[in-house]
Amino acid sequence: MGDCARRVIRHRRRRGRRGLPWQRPRTLYRVWVSEIMLQQTRVAAVAPYFRRFLRAYPSVKRLAEAPLDEVLARWAGLGYYARARNLHRAARMIRAGGGRLPRAVEDWRRLPGVGPSTAGAIVSLALDRPAAMLDANAQRVLARHQGLDPAARAALWRRAEELLPARDGADYTQGLMDLGAQCCTARAPDCPRCPLRRDCRYAAGDRPAAPVRAKPPRPRRTRWLLALRSGGEVLLQPRPPDGIWGGLWSLPEFGGRAAARRWAEARAGELDWVEGAPRRHQLSHRELTLRPLRAEVGRAQRAAFGGDGRWRDPENPGVGVPAPVARLLREAGGD
Repeated sequence: MGDCARRVIRHRRRRGRRGLPWQRPRTLYRVWVSEIMLQQTRVAAVAPYFRRFLRAYPSVKRLAEAPLDEVLARWAGLGYYARARNLHRAARMIRAGGGRLPRAVEDWRRLPGVGPSTAGAIVSLALDRPAAMLDANAQRVLARHQGLDPAARAALWRRAEELLPARDGADYTQGLMDLGAQCCTARAPDCPRCPLRRDCRYAAGDRPAAPVRAKPPRPRRTRWLLALRSGGEVLLQPRPPDGIWGGLWSLPEFGGRAAARRWAEARAGELDWVEGAPRRHQLSHRELTLRPLRAEVGRAQRAAFGGDGRWRDPENPGVGVPAPVARLLREAGGD
């Protein structure tokens, strides 16, 4: 075992993070679910969702048997919903193949939502087998220690594979993750506490100037949402399977106020409208402004919307709803 790996493992065993909900029991299924949830999402945000998700779906069989709408409802608020769709689809593929979860990196990579880093993390953490992975923390640790450009993925992958220990894969992989979270943070790294400091290029001052990149402004988009209430329920529509909030349910959405009103009044006749305050929501790639329009629809008019969605309890819709829309639903139900 190389000295670098030995120091990472020793630090992990002495000072690594403990008590993360997916660490005990550490099974293939639990590690897989956690690694999908942790893609682009912080540990603190994932932990409560993971606990609730595992209570509902304690096995791949239970997950595969669940309707996608139900799975998305339990995921709602965690974001990046393609992860939930891929997780559900992969569970059904595993069930169709006999129900046994993969044990090799190359087999994990055949499943939707599992890239090379996620596959390596699953195998190393769950099976204690050395397997290269480059999550954001590990990438930062290796790039700084080796003096490599963080964007040089091919070079980083080569070093990640070369530095793998022959055993103790779980402690090594978790150790890299812990170092990135505890010492080698993105801002203000705590080099004196790091076990790799004595031969770290970054700690020695070898820090190439970061290129100055002008951050382009996020494109802005405004959408009008219809909060049509009837008998204590609100009309919801399924969203397309891909794109923003893919596969979730939402309020009817339009590009303009007039178009929204025309659509509703073509079905229900003239309505009394109340315009809500605009709500801004930051997405990873754009700034979204939601403009709610509220109106009451009589019970006799509900059938006119029969082919356009479903009337649902705004407090407990029973389907996956995006978090900002869920807030509007609660307001619509409480007026």
